[in-house]
Amino acid sequence: ATHALPAIDLARIAVLHPDAAKSERRAYWEEILGGALDMCLGLGDAAAKEVAVPMLTMRLIANSYKGGPGSAGAAGILIDKILDCAEACATSGNKNVRLSVATAILNTSSYMHASSTPFPSSVAMRVVDVVGTIAGCGKYETEPMVRSLVALGTVLLLPGGSGSEVKELAKERSIGSMVERVAAGHGEMASAVSKEIMSVLSTL
Repeated sequence: ATHALPAIDLARIAVLHPDAAKSERRAYWEEILGGALDMCLGLGDAAAKEVAVPMLTMRLIANSYKGGPGSAGAAGILIDKILDCAEACATSGNKNVRLSVATAILNTSSYMHASSTPFPSSVAMRVVDVVGTIAGCGKYETEPMVRSLVALGTVLLLPGGSGSEVKELAKERSIGSMVERVAAGHGEMASAVSKEIMSVLSTL
């Protein structure tokens, strides 16, 4: 794993180059992202205690959505594994890992919302679950918490039937109460996002 860290870090930077992430390179990025995610998930229960592999993997994922159609498409194909990794790392004791997880989740939800191929509500609910883990662990600073709440709001607004199903399930799980509770301790921005989420949930 130690030898792989510089490679993951280089990939994190390279993926933002338009030429590197163009559509015909999707298979390449699937291999790179898949390898990083396997390494992260291979940590098992230690994923929340490690720093380097989880942080670099989540940063690589976050950048992949922004890099270009090749890397974004690869991340889209690996979305279940990405959410597995985010869930495993979500309770990290390291603030840089926490910020990386929140950013990866936000970019994942944004990709889902913009995708021309609708994602099933079951995948969107996994984003909700990760945000629930983030909110429940009580470790998150304001910036990553706001990003996590925005990610939640984004999947509630998924187009078509998925968004409606997610809203229904979120209401059944009392997600609104969780959002209000968490936002109360994280300043004006979190409160504003919380109000937006409550407004979305009320439109069901």
